[in-house]
This record gives sequence, C-alpha cells and structure tokens, in this order.
Amino acid sequence: MKLVVFLSALALLCLCEAKQLSRCELVRELRKQGFPENKMRDWVCLVEKESSRRTDVISKPNANGSRDYGLFQINDRYWCSTTNKPGKDCNVTCMQLVTDDITKASACAKKIFQRHGFDAWYGWKNGCRGKPLPDISLCKK
Repeated sequence: MKLVVFLSALALLCLCEAKQLSRCELVRELRKQGFPENKMRDWVCLVEKESSRRTDVISKPNANGSRDYGLFQINDRYWCSTTNKPGKDCNVTCMQLVTDDITKASACAKKIFQRHGFDAWYGWKNGCRGKPLPDISLCKK
C-alpha cells in the first residue's frame, strides 16, 4: 500500500514534467540520443505504440505485477528500480525514466534492444512488425 501511495505521489510530481512529443520532436530527440537512422522508423513506431510519445506514462500493473515506465515503457521487473536507489540491469530508478530528459531512458532502451531486439516490446511486435512504419520524411536531419 505504501508503494502505491509513493508511486502515485511521484506520478503527480512528474505531471509537471510531462511532455507529449510531436513525431518530429521525437525523431530529433532520438537522433540526439544516437539512435541509428536505419532503425529510426521502428523506434518511432515503438514509442508511438508504447507511450503515444509521452514521457510520463506509467502503466497499470501487468499480469505479473510489474509496471512499465516512460517513453519506451521500460519494465521494472528487470530494468529499473522502484526504490530511490538506482538498480537492476539499467542501473536507474523507474522514476528517472518518466522525465522530459530521455537520456537515461534512451540508454536503457538501447541496452534492452542490444539483448532482445524490438521483440522485447509488445507494442512493436503487435503494432509495427510487418506493418507500415511511420513517415518521418518531413523531419529534418
């Protein structure tokens, strides 16, 4: 119960930092974070399916009780710590993944991708794989 109250309070605090990126803003941010151009449309699709390009999204509990955080909807079971101390495989707190500065979320997403590819995300598997990817041709380099 304390965890629910704590997470709710932190989520409310994060609302002041919440941001919904336009598609081209997202592309610019991903380029700034060093995401490869040849996979850019996949990353944009993933983010659109997972979080609707919002930095502050925290999912409802999954079937196993875990939650997903931020732009990339990174799961707390393996990747981020729900305590105030950074931890798990990405060595971050989950709340560090729901800010407008997507540096830590991007580094964690790249680590997840390096290990599991896009198949780590159901949003990509169900909404992007084998389907038309978003048009980013108007987003300047």
